Amino acid sequence: MKPHAALSSAAAPGKPFLSLLRYNRPYWNEYAGGAALSLLHAALGAVMPLVVRGVVGAFESGAITYGRLGGLVGGLVGVFVIAGVGRYFQRTLMINASRKFEYDLRNDYYRRVLTLSRAFFNRTSTGDIMARATNDINFVRDFIGPGVMYTIDMLRVPVSLGMMIYLSAKLTLIAMIPLPFLSVAVYFLVRYMQRQSRVVQEQFSAITARVQENLAGARVVKAHGIADREVARFREEAEKYMRDNLRLVAVTSFAWPLIGILLGGAILLIIWRGGGFVLEGSLRLADLTAFLVCVIMLALPLAQFGWVLTLYQRGAVGMNRISEVLAATPDIRDEAGVRRDARIARGAIRFENVSFAYDGAAVLDNVSVDVAPGATVAIVGPTGSGKSTMVALITREYDPTAGRIRIDGTDLREIPLAVLREAIGCVPQDTFIFSDSIRHNLLLGRPDATEDEMRQACEIAQFAADVAEMPRGYDTLLGERGINLSGGQKQRLALARAILCKPCILVLDDALSSVDTQTEERILHGLRAVMATRTSIIISHRISAVRDADLIVVLEDGQVAETGDHAALVARAGLYAAMYRRQLLEKALEEEA
Repeated sequence: MKPHAALSSAAAPGKPFLSLLRYNRPYWNEYAGGAALSLLHAALGAVMPLVVRGVVGAFESGAITYGRLGGLVGGLVGVFVIAGVGRYFQRTLMINASRKFEYDLRNDYYRRVLTLSRAFFNRTSTGDIMARATNDINFVRDFIGPGVMYTIDMLRVPVSLGMMIYLSAKLTLIAMIPLPFLSVAVYFLVRYMQRQSRVVQEQFSAITARVQENLAGARVVKAHGIADREVARFREEAEKYMRDNLRLVAVTSFAWPLIGILLGGAILLIIWRGGGFVLEGSLRLADLTAFLVCVIMLALPLAQFGWVLTLYQRGAVGMNRISEVLAATPDIRDEAGVRRDARIARGAIRFENVSFAYDGAAVLDNVSVDVAPGATVAIVGPTGSGKSTMVALITREYDPTAGRIRIDGTDLREIPLAVLREAIGCVPQDTFIFSDSIRHNLLLGRPDATEDEMRQACEIAQFAADVAEMPRGYDTLLGERGINLSGGQKQRLALARAILCKPCILVLDDALSSVDTQTEERILHGLRAVMATRTSIIISHRISAVRDADLIVVLEDGQVAETGDHAALVARAGLYAAMYRRQLLEKALEEEA
């Protein structure tokens, strides 16, 4: 099974049935085969009332014999066997197709999520993304599998109705008297179920988000002693989910007895009027008996109708929620004007009057900076001055709202994202470690790296000694998000991972904040040889980490306040000098203490 070529074309938010048709296109043959077998099942079902009619008619006329009765019963057994075999293959075809559909949809959903921009994750909770990937896809699969199968089984309805009309058109009209009441009830049931299904599924997303946040922040919850408070908040969310579900169950449960009552009313009318017709001599008892068998044959598909409605409403809401993600266009993507042959070799970076605003709030204002190839540039400034935003713009997590950024003379928007991301090795302050071995985490960007290259990278990052103390060395398994590593160890592992990739541009975004000053000095000393051959950008609050940079850019309120090397900026007695003096004082006080 291959992934769909165009995710957005298959997804049609607000049109769940259209989305389902497009997604199931590769499996139409299976559904067509299932429909054909269902039609065969319905046709075989039509034989039963005819056989019953023959048996009762034979009893009426007194022409029945054991031999004839045995032949009729044997014929019915044959019909049941053929119908059962057909039913087996119908279920196999359609359920298998629905599982393949589920596989395609889940893979395409996951692929789309990983292509979406940082802005999408800023406005969408992880719990909601997970709920769509699990609960909503399961609801869609339930409809496209059992739901569609039992919907196709409704073919038995026109077959049974045709038989009823053949047996007695007048009695068929009488049996249809409850139909208008059923239609009105179904209309209002469907409208309510659609609204309530969305409420239920969105509340499930809220519960999932609550669980995910508390598990990710378990240490914080325990450290602040707020476990009871969080349990109470979860109980409130779970109680609301239960109430919403109970409302939906109350309505869907009402559909079953409603159909039963209307069907029972129809049978009573048939017995009453049909019995009268038999007494009047206008209808044979054999025809009335066969007619009742046809009505009973209608009971199962009509009884299933309420369940199918529930599956459809949940599936439709789920497909709409999934389609919203599949149809989402990444804010950052390769545009039509991208240069497929673009390459990054030197690492020269140029900010040209760059401004950036997020949700209407200005973050950077008219920033212009030139970074020479192979230079080490430091970006410093107060918290919130826009340091990390500059890095996010270089790696194209966002695009500038004004101005442009060039690398090696080419606008970032003209460089393929794959080329750009491969050329930049970024170590953020909040490093992410996968629940896998140390080796796997190190080799993420370069799975073909040799053992010697991996050890050398760890030595530069001052992580080799830590690995040596691990029970299984590089094959030691790490817990979720690297929970069995300290903050400093995580940062050093992430730094080794970036070094191993041999990027053209190395970015350290406050990447040594959890490392003590002595270890920081050893890391920076080891990094000098690495940074000498590539463009390096260092963001740090510590002057000790940036004082040897070729160029220091000082930001304040999103603007470039000062530029120069360490000596020039200290001599200028501006913002940088003030920061330097304050850190010298703090260090002196620590040493005295």
